[in-house]
Amino acid sequence: MSTAVQISPLETPALLVREVRKEDLRDFAAYMMRADYQQHLASRYGSMSEVQGFVARCLRRQSLPNRRGYYLAAELKATKHVIGDGFVVIHGGKTAEIGWGLHPDLWGRGFATELASALLCVGIEKLKCQKVWAKAFSENQASMRVMEKIGMGHDQLVRDQRVAPGVCVDVSYWTLSADTYFDAEYVMGEHCGDASET
Repeated sequence: MSTAVQISPLETPALLVREVRKEDLRDFAAYMMRADYQQHLASRYGSMSEVQGFVARCLRRQSLPNRRGYYLAAELKATKHVIGDGFVVIHGGKTAEIGWGLHPDLWGRGFATELASALLCVGIEKLKCQKVWAKAFSENQASMRVMEKIGMGHDQLVRDQRVAPGVCVDVSYWTLSADTYFDAEYVMGEHCGDASET
């Protein structure tokens, strides 16, 4: 019988990226229901109970055998508050999708790049995926800059993609292979140690 894989906490210079905990609810709600946070997202939470449902789903998935979805919290080490979230979802074979979100009050400070780098590490180094991909609404230039910073390359633009009932937008897709990741000059592995090892 397969057991669920647990992701050990990862440290970046400013963040502790770890599995979601029940007590993260209040920190998540502080930014997930904001209109500026939601502007580039297809899935939106409009109430505390909807954010609570998100946390409950994350906790359930942590114990699933043959787990394929890893939803992580980004805790700011300086304050111990969760300021962002991310996911790594295995889509079949050795391919994974990553995505992230950050408290709007902290945009532009490099935290999204640190979080996205940690998600790459989880997908490639921890889960042994051969390719990782991410997507963003084409108007979301900030997310695409992050993708570029972490070494991803633009793959394709899909026009008028249906992302929610009645909502169609242009979506930009970016990819990174494991070979490119390990060959990269910025050496992502230096920020991929477990928190207990640093």
